[in-house]
Amino acid sequence: MGRHSCGFKQKLRKGLWSPEEDEKFLRHITEYGHGCWSFVPKQAGLQRCGKSCRLRWINYLRLDLKRGAFSREEENLIIELHAVFGNMWSLIAARLPGRTRNEIKNLWYLCLKKKLRQRGIDPFTHKPFF
Repeated sequence: MGRHSCGFKQKLRKGLWSPEEDEKFLRHITEYGHGCWSFVPKQAGLQRCGKSCRLRWINYLRLDLKRGAFSREEENLIIELHAVFGNMWSLIAARLPGRTRNEIKNLWYLCLKKKLRQRGIDPFTHKPFF
């Protein structure tokens, strides 16, 4: 048996979200909350799957999200927390309000890991190279 993919029974939209979809979705979430993500698209009148709606909310539309570059303090905190928690991005994100785990993970792999190596620090053990 197994689970069906998102658009198995009906034709669902994929790809970029339009501003109209964002507006419809945001209006629905603001009025009713999200509850069960599987039901949100149908209730909001969207041709999307629940997973797509959940990810859109978490990574882009949440009202408490911080946008823009990370501050030096945030970067240092991520490095410290990574030394404690490793690649547990959700635990790290919980200590940085307004930042998503995906954002933090991307910053780590694209920027912070390289900075540590340039300083002569192993990004896995957080100890100096010998």
